[in-house]
Amino acid sequence: MPRRGYKLEHEIDKVIKYIDSTNGFATKLYPNKTIDGIFIAGEPFDYFILLPKYKVAFDAKECAGTTWNMKPKDIKQANNLKKVKNAGLHAYFLILFENKDVRQIDIDEVIEVLKQGKKSISMELGKEWELIKILNS
Repeated sequence: MPRRGYKLEHEIDKVIKYIDSTNGFATKLYPNKTIDGIFIAGEPFDYFILLPKYKVAFDAKECAGTTWNMKPKDIKQANNLKKVKNAGLHAYFLILFENKDVRQIDIDEVIEVLKQGKKSISMELGKEWELIKILNS
């Protein structure tokens, strides 16, 4: 069975290759590890994409149902993404829900949920992935 998160990452890798073949820049960030592979710290978020008219940082998640339950590391990543948005870039979580529906959830909406003391986000809060629309225009 493929590791959790692989399906969405595989599709995002295709998008990154396409962006890199154009006049944009896209990369995946990785955890900080020692030369021996010992984990030091997680990545601040998963992806960073720069296009002439669209700049974004996002983290990709997969969940088994129609609700994403945030873990402590997701909250740290949310804080990092909020800093990115405060610097003027787009920032969001990109989530693949069980029904193969990929939804973009803006970091401000995630922060509002956290402020309410909740750590679960429904699929209905998200919207279609805007980057795909931008690339197709």
